[in-house]
Amino acid sequence: MTNSMEMKVSTKNGVGFYVRAAASFLKGIDAKEASEGKEAAEAKPPVDELKISALGEAIIAAVTAAARAEADGLGSITKVETNYPEMTNG
Repeated sequence: MTNSMEMKVSTKNGVGFYVRAAASFLKGIDAKEASEGKEAAEAKPPVDELKISALGEAIIAAVTAAARAEADGLGSITKVETNYPEMTNG
C-alpha cells in the first residue's frame, strides 16, 4: 500500500511555506519534545507519494514547491495536469 498525501496550495501562505511543507512530507519529521510553551510533536514518516494541487494564482507556488523538491533530490515530478473545475448553474 502506497503512503500517499495531497497538499492543497492556496495564496494564504507564501511559496517558501509550501516548499518547506513539501520537503517535510517527503523527508518525514523527527519527534520534538515540548518546550517554551509549545506542545510536543510526534515523529512522522515520509510519504511515498505527494500530490500537489492548486487553483488560479496559487499554481505558481505549487509548481515551485514541486520543482524545488525535485531539484533537492526528494522526488520526481511524474505528472502535470491542468483542468477546468465543473461549475454548477445558479
